[in-house]
Amino acid sequence: MPQQDIINAIHSLVREGKAITTAAVKARVSGSVNMAQLLQLVSRYKSSPGQLPAATVTAAATEQNAAPDFVQRIAELEARVARLEQLLSQSPVQQAEQLG
Repeated sequence: MPQQDIINAIHSLVREGKAITTAAVKARVSGSVNMAQLLQLVSRYKSSPGQLPAATVTAAATEQNAAPDFVQRIAELEARVARLEQLLSQSPVQQAEQLG
């Protein structure tokens, strides 16, 4: 397990405003984790957050690419909720006609 994966996980949690714990970081890292590295990096971050190396560009780019998918999904869900609210405001006869 490369050290950079652990660093990327820490930065990811920081961006989300979540607590930096060994369990949280371990959960973010895919695959096996070198616990000695994990403990060292989490401790290093907690003692001096600014001294942790920067996250790699690929991790940041991956998260940015995922954002449009979330925006689109939210828009689709909002449209479905609006449609359901519209159906609920109608009489049962109108609902049956619209549903086919």
